[in-house]
Amino acid sequence: MSDSEILAKLDIPEEETAVEIYARLMPHLAKDGLSGIVTSWVPPIVHVKENGNLIVQGARITDSKALAEMAIPDYEDVVEVSKVAIRALLREEHEAADD
Repeated sequence: MSDSEILAKLDIPEEETAVEIYARLMPHLAKDGLSGIVTSWVPPIVHVKENGNLIVQGARITDSKALAEMAIPDYEDVVEVSKVAIRALLREEHEAADD
């Protein structure tokens, strides 16, 4: 499935967008006080690609100062996703090991 096919299937509000992230980046959430592994593929995750990358939907960040602090290239988008939404996707690693 191509990126354009994925986007065509999504109902994204005008003030939001979808971005692709590497699933391997999820452990970095621990730096922001979140831990666990992704076990639920619900919004803000709106698609999981065959290669394991995640398509995440959220409010588009447009603040130029914030974007400059993150060193985001002009051709990439950034979305804001609340901790509550991310926490709902995670399960503690020890819980996953018990399954």
